[in-house]
Amino acid sequence: MEKPGEKVSVFVFTSFQGGVGKSTIAYKFAKHYQKRTGKRGVLLEYNRLSPSFTVESLNLKDRLKSSFMDFMISNWSGFREEDLQRFFTEVDGLFPIPFTGIRAQETLYPYFNFIDSDSIPPMERLLNVISKTDLFLVIDLPLSFSPFPIFMLKNADVLFYIYTNQSPSPSFASRFEWEWKRLSDNKENLYFLKNLNDPDSGKSALGFFKNETVLPIGNLFSDSSQDDPLERALSDLVIRVSGLTKIPKKADEKIETRLVPKSQQALWDYQRLVRTEVVGSMEKKFGLTDEDLKRNVEKSIENAFQKHPPPTINGCDVKAETRKFLSDEILGLGPLEEFIRDPEVDEIMVNGPNKIFIEKRGKLQLTGKVFNNSDHVKAVIDRILMPVGRTVNERTPFVDARLVDGSRAHAIIPPLSLTGPMITIRKFARIPITLEDLTCQLGTLTPQVGEFLKLCVKLRKNIIVSGGASSGKTTLLNVLSTFISPTERVISIEDSAELKLNLENLGRLEARQQGTEAKNQVTIRDLVRNALRMRPDRIIVGECRGDEALDMLQAMNTGHDGSLTTLHANSTRDALARLETMVLMAGVDLPLRAIREQIASSVNIVIQTARLSDGSRKLIELAEIIGIEDLNILVKPVFCFEKKWINEEGRVFGEIIPTGYIPSFIRSMPGEIGESYSKLFIPKQVTI
Repeated sequence: MEKPGEKVSVFVFTSFQGGVGKSTIAYKFAKHYQKRTGKRGVLLEYNRLSPSFTVESLNLKDRLKSSFMDFMISNWSGFREEDLQRFFTEVDGLFPIPFTGIRAQETLYPYFNFIDSDSIPPMERLLNVISKTDLFLVIDLPLSFSPFPIFMLKNADVLFYIYTNQSPSPSFASRFEWEWKRLSDNKENLYFLKNLNDPDSGKSALGFFKNETVLPIGNLFSDSSQDDPLERALSDLVIRVSGLTKIPKKADEKIETRLVPKSQQALWDYQRLVRTEVVGSMEKKFGLTDEDLKRNVEKSIENAFQKHPPPTINGCDVKAETRKFLSDEILGLGPLEEFIRDPEVDEIMVNGPNKIFIEKRGKLQLTGKVFNNSDHVKAVIDRILMPVGRTVNERTPFVDARLVDGSRAHAIIPPLSLTGPMITIRKFARIPITLEDLTCQLGTLTPQVGEFLKLCVKLRKNIIVSGGASSGKTTLLNVLSTFISPTERVISIEDSAELKLNLENLGRLEARQQGTEAKNQVTIRDLVRNALRMRPDRIIVGECRGDEALDMLQAMNTGHDGSLTTLHANSTRDALARLETMVLMAGVDLPLRAIREQIASSVNIVIQTARLSDGSRKLIELAEIIGIEDLNILVKPVFCFEKKWINEEGRVFGEIIPTGYIPSFIRSMPGEIGESYSKLFIPKQVTI
C-alpha cells in the first residue's frame, strides 16, 4: 500500500503503434525527470526480443552488464537493493535495461521458451527493490492486451499513450481510451502525448483528449539543447507530473503480488536457522537404515527446538510446520515432498529453483513453493538418483530414473538447461488402477471396450497402445497386463522401470544408460534380444522409441503372441508409420513392402489414447490390422470417440461408439460364442 502523499515513481510509455517516437520520448523523459528531481532511475525497454533503441542510439552495447532476460533467468527471488548496482549498469544516474541483445554477436532469438506471463514475477521483485531504494522507473512498453502489459498498465503511477496526427493513429488512441475505461477507474493518471506535431503541416495542434500534451518536432538525438522545442515541451511535462502523488488503489482492484508476509518470512527464517543447527549437529554415519536415520533426525530436531525456542506466530503451529519442513528437507525431496504425498497430483514440473508447477485434476498450476537456489535443486536430483545408482553431471547432463514408489523422474541440468536444473516427475497411482476404474470412475473406456480388450489379451493378440505424452498409455498397459494368465511367463523390458505388473512368473529388465562410470550402455534392443532366450510366453516393452521396434516385431511374429508395447503417435495411422520409421532406424536394408508385411502380420490391435483439452484421458480409437493390400496396411476402426460438445467450463462431452465393424477373429469364432461377442460392436442406432 502506498503512503498518503507519496510521490509517483512508475511512468509507463505505451502505444499500439510503432514509429511514433515512443522509445525516444521515454528516454528523454527519464533524463529530464532525473535532472529535475535529482533521483536515480531505471529505464526498462520491454522491447520483446527486438533491438534496443537506447543501446543502439547511445552506443551502450559494450558497457551494460545485464538485460531483463538475464534477470528473468537468474535467481531473482533473492534480489536485494544492494544487488541493483552489481547486476545492472548505471549510466549518468540511469540504469538502462533492455530486454535482450546487449552483447556483441548476441542473438535476439529467445534461448528459452518465453511466455509473456513469466515476466510478471521477476518484474514484481524489481518493482519492490525500486520502491525501497527511492528510484523512479520509466518503462518503454509496446502495447498488447496480454498479461505483462496489463500488469504494468495497472501498476503505473502515470500512464502516457503516444500517438501522431497521421491516420489511423488518432483512432487507435481513442480505442485505447475506451479500453482503459473498461480496465481502470483511475482516469487521472492517463495522459495523451501527440508527438511529431508540425504547426506548418496545416493540421490542428489541438487534441481532443482531456489530459493531452502536444510534442513538437525536435532533435531526436539531442538531450542537451534547451532551445530545442521538443526538449522544452518535455521539460514542461516533467514539471507537470513531478508534483503528482500516487492514487491509492481500491481494495477490489488490488493486484496480486508475491511479496512475502512478515509472518511467513519469520517462519522461513526460523526454519533455516533450525535446519542449519540440525544438519550441523547430526553425526555422519554410514550404513544406517531408514528408520535409524529418521530417529536421529527427529532427535536432532527436538534438541534444536530446545536450543532455539520457536517464535509465536498467530494462526501457525511453528513447531509442527518446522518439523514437517525439516523431515521433507533432510529425509525427502524438500519442497516437492508435499506434492509427492498428495494423491491428486499427477505430475510435478520444476523449471529452475523459483518455479514449481503441478498437474492436478488434469490442469497445470503454479505452486507457491520454491527452492533456495540451483544447488538446492541439484541436491534433490542427487537424492532421487542415489537409490537407482545413476548420476547427472556436465558430461551426462540428463537422466531418467524412478522414485521408490515407482514414479518416473527425468532431470536435466545446465549447460543444456538455461533456466537452471529441471525435474519432471510423472506420478503413478499407489493403488493400481483397474478396468472398473477406467470404465466407471475415469470414463476412459466403456464397458463394451473393456470387455473386448480383455478378450484380446486372453486370445493372445499383439497390441500396441499409442498416444501423446501423458495420454494414459502406461496406465492402460498396466490394466491390460492384469488379464494375462498366471500360468504364462512374462518378460517386461523398460528404459526406466515404471510398470506395475502383478504377475506371478514375471521377469523385469531395465536398460542402462551410458554414464561416466566404466560401464557399457545396455539398450532396450539388447534386452529384447536377451529376452528371447529366457523362454517368454509374452514380451512387454514399456515403450518402443527406436531400433528395438524391429526385434519387437520379430518376437511378435515368432511364437510370442500376446505381446504388448506402447509408442508415441497422434493416430493409429501415425502409429504404424512411426513403427516403419523405427524399423528403418535399425539399419537393416529391408524394402518397404517387407517392413509393412512384417507389421501387418505381427500387430493385431492398435489402441489410440489422447488427453483432451479438459485434462481427461480417453480412448479415441481402437482398430484392427487385417493385412496389406497394394503396399498399404489395412486398418479397420472398431471403436472411436465421438466428441459432442464443450461446455462453458471447458469440459469435453462425447462417447465411445462402435463403428459397426466386427473384428475378423470374432467372426471366425464358432456358433454362439461369436454371436455373443458380436453384440459388443452393434452401434446404438441399430439396437431396438
